Amino acid sequence: MRSIRLRPPAPEKPEEPDAGFSRAAKVVASIVANTTLLTALVFYFGFVYTQWFFDHFHVHYTLLNQSTPEILARGVDGLFMPLAAAAGVVLVLLCGVRYLKKRLAPKSWSAVLRVCTPLAACAGVALVVAFGFVAADKSRSLGYPGLPGVALAVGVLLLVFAWHQVIDGPIIVEAGIAFVLVTVGLFVAVADYSIALGIQQGRVVELRLPSDPDVLVYSAKSLNMTTDGVREVVCKEPEAAYRYRYDGLKLLLQSGGQLVLLPADWNSDQGAAIVLPRTDSIRLEFTTTRPGSC
Repeated sequence: MRSIRLRPPAPEKPEEPDAGFSRAAKVVASIVANTTLLTALVFYFGFVYTQWFFDHFHVHYTLLNQSTPEILARGVDGLFMPLAAAAGVVLVLLCGVRYLKKRLAPKSWSAVLRVCTPLAACAGVALVVAFGFVAADKSRSLGYPGLPGVALAVGVLLLVFAWHQVIDGPIIVEAGIAFVLVTVGLFVAVADYSIALGIQQGRVVELRLPSDPDVLVYSAKSLNMTTDGVREVVCKEPEAAYRYRYDGLKLLLQSGGQLVLLPADWNSDQGAAIVLPRTDSIRLEFTTTRPGSC
């Protein structure tokens, strides 16, 4: 009788030293790319928000020489809630998918994918087409700022998911194009949301203006402020360092060496904003009481 020899199992190949480094490099590159995109979105939000907020007060934003930290701070303040909500939704979805994949049998998981793939494809096409309609006519956005850009980003991701289920193998080119489209969608969403929030916050500040502290501007020389609601008072002391005082003002912002002042009765329909350079010849005094004699 012929004997059968069993071949000993092949020894496992030790992991190449560069494999771990390559895997770690990919993870680091992914984190850096996402962080760079997030920083760009935050800065872009702050930049657009600044334009529209000061446009409400008829002040051109370039006069203020806004610094990068100021713009980033406005971006973080405006985006941290939407970003937290989006991250929470994505985290719940990923955890749910991982849980189902772990608990379901391979055949059941394959059946779920077969059902979800056409649904994802149809939903992706619908969202991308909806974005196209809104991009062609802004009045179709239904008053939800940022929603069209989110629709484009989510629609592209759904289409990539469906395509990946149909096509075997790597989809490097498709993934690169999808990343560009998703990035465009995110920037569109951030632009729409920042414009709406900038206009809204401008109106809020306008309504709050009468309750803000009054600003008394003392100057060594006459500033010739002839704006309605602003009163010039000449101090009696001839040796005073600041002989001229201006009442009836509110401080909107100090940035880049510039003071943005508004009359106390300012409104968006009428009234002018005053931009003064911050120099040693000007002194500010904040008060909630009626100023006396100078």
